Amino acid sequence: MSGAEVQLIPVLLKASLRCTPSMRILLLIAVFFLASCDSQSGDTTTDFVRHVPDTTKSWAGRMTKESYHEAKRLETKLGLPALSNGANNTEIRVWNFSGSYDPQVLFILKNDSTDGWNLRTISFYKTRGDSIYADYSRTMRHSAVDSLNLNRYWTLASQSDLKAGDSFGCMDGGDVFVELSNPAKYRFMWYRCPDINKDNDSVFLLANHLANRLDALAVEH
Repeated sequence: MSGAEVQLIPVLLKASLRCTPSMRILLLIAVFFLASCDSQSGDTTTDFVRHVPDTTKSWAGRMTKESYHEAKRLETKLGLPALSNGANNTEIRVWNFSGSYDPQVLFILKNDSTDGWNLRTISFYKTRGDSIYADYSRTMRHSAVDSLNLNRYWTLASQSDLKAGDSFGCMDGGDVFVELSNPAKYRFMWYRCPDINKDNDSVFLLANHLANRLDALAVEH
């Protein structure tokens, strides 16, 4: 609401005192309408944000794009909801893709507003029709989730965003593809052989740490 409209409210209130009852009601309705507009104008809407790494300019970029589409294909095959448009609560998916063996593994760490954190582990085959080999879930302790320090992964660079991203590879190894989503934003990252490249750059160390910790927590008693 403009400044002129704000100044008009006390004028209308004063004028209503000299009006007939029916006119006074109309003026009071006008005042209420202007005040309502003013309160609504103060509301702010936050746009949903997608953080997308480079997927075009390099070998690492192309591999990132391929892993993204592979995750989307398997997402449908496994009957999972898409994360790219956000999630009701924080959800992290860590896909362990191997080119040399099956089954593959997907970790889904999800925060439920009523039940707390839950870790779901899905082992599946890429090519078989009955793709799911194992599927189990467990409730997570808050201390275990806190130890993962998940906030740092919201700003972690993908391999394709590294200056020398194309130089980090391996002859026979797997990929780790990470997705993070909440009501406000979505982010994904890709890493080739983070277990082998963990000493070359901290992003591989952190990706490897996340995958290994989720694997350990999935079977922890």
